[in-house]
Amino acid sequence: MFQLTLVKSDRSARYNITPLVGEISWDSEFTITSALEFDMAYSDAKFFPTNPCELGDLVILTKDAEEVFRGIVIDEDRNGRDAIQYSAYDVSWYLGQSKSVYQFNRVTATHAISKILDDFGIPIGSIITMPTLIDEIYIQETPDTIIQKIIDSVEQKEGYKINGEMRGGKLYLEKRRDLLIQGRFQLAANFGGRSVTDVIGSPARKRTIEDMRNRIRLIVDDEETEYEITAQAENGALIEQYGLLEETIKIDAEDAAKSRQVAKILLQRLGKVHETVSVKLMGDVRFKAGYLFDLSEPITGLHGRFMIVTAKHSVSKQIHTMDLELALPEDVE
Repeated sequence: MFQLTLVKSDRSARYNITPLVGEISWDSEFTITSALEFDMAYSDAKFFPTNPCELGDLVILTKDAEEVFRGIVIDEDRNGRDAIQYSAYDVSWYLGQSKSVYQFNRVTATHAISKILDDFGIPIGSIITMPTLIDEIYIQETPDTIIQKIIDSVEQKEGYKINGEMRGGKLYLEKRRDLLIQGRFQLAANFGGRSVTDVIGSPARKRTIEDMRNRIRLIVDDEETEYEITAQAENGALIEQYGLLEETIKIDAEDAAKSRQVAKILLQRLGKVHETVSVKLMGDVRFKAGYLFDLSEPITGLHGRFMIVTAKHSVSKQIHTMDLELALPEDVE
């Protein structure tokens, strides 16, 4: 059973507000910050329970005592006597609300990100070791933008993807793993659990070559020379079938030694038909961006292993559903 708990900002009291709440929804994307929305019943009738929710309060969503989300109430929307709409964001939201300046002189990406998180009071669960050296000045940029730029640099140079996720009020930065989920749902205690893929709603599939790149060129561009091609990789079969689709990327001179490896990684990632899928399933709280599951749906021809790109969960009268956007794992690796 889902339960939504409200904790006052001064920690003076906590309330189980589940009986007053209508629909609850939360999201999971390839971003650090996630949001939860809920509506609170309202009436000015005598003896109707007082609404304890205020901006700045903490809300914690649990499923059978397991924490699903915790965040700060940021927005309140009242419209006459309608239910009051609230939006809450996890604490990483604060990273996008300030502008700052940072100068890093050849420090590791792990050190740079940890410094920013410490400065803004974001609790750290764990951060992977990222040896990429950061030698940059960031001026009047939000901390979350700076962190994302550092992560982008690591992904390009090291060749792996990074997931950011808040769990239990702490931030975890981890390598994207091939974590396979077999989702289950149970409508009632006396109802046997079933696979979430047993009930597939609104399946949609799109395939495109718009984002395909079948030739990759890496160049070094500096003040002394116009440019120098340091590496090139191409897929002749894809060029013959779809025509030439080229990507040219500028790299720092110090990274030239790794350019062949980087070009091959980029070609492998971009040299393919890209596919996006959306489905509606019964809910499982473990379904988050970056996780994998197997899906077979004959109408649209879906069959195989897909990665969750976004997950939008909704709970109404304790019935949990989720809308998923999916992609082939190799398209987002």
